[in-house]
Amino acid sequence: MTTTAAIITNHVISKTEPIDGLLDAMITAQKTLGQISWDHITMESAHGTYLDTTGETAHVSVIDISAGVLQGAVKDWMAA
Repeated sequence: MTTTAAIITNHVISKTEPIDGLLDAMITAQKTLGQISWDHITMESAHGTYLDTTGETAHVSVIDISAGVLQGAVKDWMAA
């Protein structure tokens, strides 16, 4: 079973190619952003922090789009 995930940072929302699961999306995010400290992981999403290009701490969320939790995550991202 493949899924698609959204990677949400303070600045952008991107979508992965079809992948095997959330862990693959977390690895993709880490390859793109650098070291991520994951502090909350569920079956549908993972949330953490990383250092952005200015050296400041930034937030990242990886969300399984098919799990139905993306809308709430986007609302949280827009409110931040």
